[in-house]
Amino acid sequence: IFFFFFLGNTMKNQSIIKILITLSYLIFILPFLYIGAINYTADPLWLFNYDNKYNTKQLDFDERQQKTNYLYFKSNKDFDGILLGSSRATFVDQNEFKNMNIFNYSANAMSPIEYKDYLDFAKKVKGEDLKYIIIGLDFEGSGISKNSQFEKPNFYIDKTTTFLYRYKMLFSLDLYKKSKEQLENYKTYEKYYNRENIKFQNKVSEEERQLRYSGTLKTHIKNLLYPNYEYNNNYINILKTIKNENPNSKFIIYTSAVTAGLFLATIKEADKWQEYKNWLHQSVEVFGEINHFMTISTITKNLQNYPDDDHAYPDVLKLLANKLSNFENKDIPKDFGVKLTKDNIDKYLEDLEKQIYSQ
Repeated sequence: IFFFFFLGNTMKNQSIIKILITLSYLIFILPFLYIGAINYTADPLWLFNYDNKYNTKQLDFDERQQKTNYLYFKSNKDFDGILLGSSRATFVDQNEFKNMNIFNYSANAMSPIEYKDYLDFAKKVKGEDLKYIIIGLDFEGSGISKNSQFEKPNFYIDKTTTFLYRYKMLFSLDLYKKSKEQLENYKTYEKYYNRENIKFQNKVSEEERQLRYSGTLKTHIKNLLYPNYEYNNNYINILKTIKNENPNSKFIIYTSAVTAGLFLATIKEADKWQEYKNWLHQSVEVFGEINHFMTISTITKNLQNYPDDDHAYPDVLKLLANKLSNFENKDIPKDFGVKLTKDNIDKYLEDLEKQIYSQ
């Protein structure tokens, strides 16, 4: 204050004051402009349509928010169906559902209780009913949801649709940290998305595969034991609500193609044969038919098709998507997937039980 008072009101000193004020503004604004430029360049939350070499590979750090943003800001309503499911479904290339325009809305640990809200949001964005609704069911999804690490769907949807949300996020310091990490490490990612919502998984070494397989198998079995897992008696009603509220959509339901090792451990070590049968019976009861891949097959027995015990590589899931869309692919083994209906499910389960306990 003393300094400016001393300068007086001469024209020369007024110019100096203006320069100092301008510099002050720049010093204040430049950090925000820098953060905004980094966030816009990396765009890890899929808020903009600016593609460049630095954002061609992006981490799946917040799939629910990322995909909700993508659907709202980037999809141009050009989808006629969606795929819902857990991380096992995230590796399905949406373009491999032939003669359909599917948006892969699946996310890590997504459970059936979440499907309705994300489905309703997709219909709202589209402005009409969806032609196709594809759902990848996991056996774990038949259990009561306990201590989910994720927020309810409206948490993410409300963020996306908040006024000026994506422009506010440009200046987010937390997002800046993710953006900076991406710009520094994008070349080294083993698992990543591209800008078209396609997820990739590089092949892992055999040593790494074995470590992951044994580790994830133990974790999955532990999670299927009481008190971690209890069959959800409301499971069938969750599915019925989705089915009844979408009478104009064609449902394509499948079970995830986890390794035969995880399937057998689920039945034998976790002792979930009765729950497994109930899960399939209720799913068939609601939808009329399901495409069943959680079983013993040429694909699921070959551990080279997986980096761990439950996530098939994208090239394997291409076969699954082609089969679900009735696209002829000579690489699909005849024993990969079986259509279960009310007419054949009991006989199928009877034969499967014999096969399980002969292993």
